[in-house]
Amino acid sequence: MTDYLKPEGLYRPRGFVHVAVAAGSKVIEIGGQIAVDANDELQHRGNYAGQTELAMRNVVRAVEGAGAQVGDIAKLGIYIVDYRPEIHDDVFSGFGAAVAATGLRVPAMVVLGISALAHEGALIEIDATAYL
Repeated sequence: MTDYLKPEGLYRPRGFVHVAVAAGSKVIEIGGQIAVDANDELQHRGNYAGQTELAMRNVVRAVEGAGAQVGDIAKLGIYIVDYRPEIHDDVFSGFGAAVAATGLRVPAMVVLGISALAHEGALIEIDATAYL
């Protein structure tokens, strides 16, 4: 199980925590997940919210496939193609929908704007670290 902390003296995090303390001896690294469905088809072309939600749901599926639960996720990396402030709400509405659907407690995370992803048309990629 992962405990999420908000130490005094650090700025108020918006949508994440500064510190995730994970207990357990098994580390699970989830490779970058994008908005590809079980049929290997990219979904939600041009839609940051839709791609974020599906990519996050794929992270949860991968974590569960490794025998862990969403509560075991300690850190996320979110990579956003052509990030700019005006798409922030779209990205994080999709993230919020996935959180609501999966029960994820928002862990420590890094959010990076990048120029491109390896999969053509992918706008969001999310990787994760979990401890079991």
